Amino acid sequence: MPTSVGARIWFNTGIGKTDQIQVWAGTVILGFAMLLPAVAQGPSTTSKSQPQNVPAGKFVDITQKLGVNFTRVASHTSRKYLLATMGSGVALFDYDNDGRLDIFFSNSARIDEPMPKDAALRKDSPKYWDRLFHQKTDGTFEDVTEKAGVAGVRYSTGVAVGDYDNDGYEDLFVAGYGASTLYHNNGNGTFTDVTQTAGVAGSGWATSAAWVDYDNDGRLDLVVELSPVGFR
Repeated sequence: MPTSVGARIWFNTGIGKTDQIQVWAGTVILGFAMLLPAVAQGPSTTSKSQPQNVPAGKFVDITQKLGVNFTRVASHTSRKYLLATMGSGVALFDYDNDGRLDIFFSNSARIDEPMPKDAALRKDSPKYWDRLFHQKTDGTFEDVTEKAGVAGVRYSTGVAVGDYDNDGYEDLFVAGYGASTLYHNNGNGTFTDVTQTAGVAGSGWATSAAWVDYDNDGRLDLVVELSPVGFR
């Protein structure tokens, strides 16, 4: 099993004849591609980031060309912890309301061998940071993780995006092992960790989450899935 897994973006060359550009983004997990579609409005003319001289209907790996340099790091041990085999969460959302989709990836944290019982898994190195990539006007991406304040603290898994306070900006919930994190979008390109104030830190292993207004009161509610499997 590889010690790290890189993100990949494929461009669908069969979309170039329309007034939209479709980008597929996702992570490669144990050799399988998990893809999430996102459609970004754009002119019908060929953009700088669009591959040239490629047969229609084929996909081309343009990850490096677009500047999406993300690698999920897995701490492999002889115990082969299930947590270390899981892939990254990914979200495509327009966090700064500029009309272009941005990309957020969740990442892992350090796992020691042996791992002390009840020890907190922490991102004690930038290689474990969650990453936020801002899409620029030319279709390429820049890493704005530190500026946005979303590097994370614990072992991150799933991601859910939703404007929970109805202020017009998408907020970010990152599920994780030991605790999860809720980031409030400040509307200026930065986020604030409001997990404790909102009361959504939780415990155990949160694998995924979803925002839904289950009671139709106009406010988003949060559903978090917990794994019945512990770390050990």
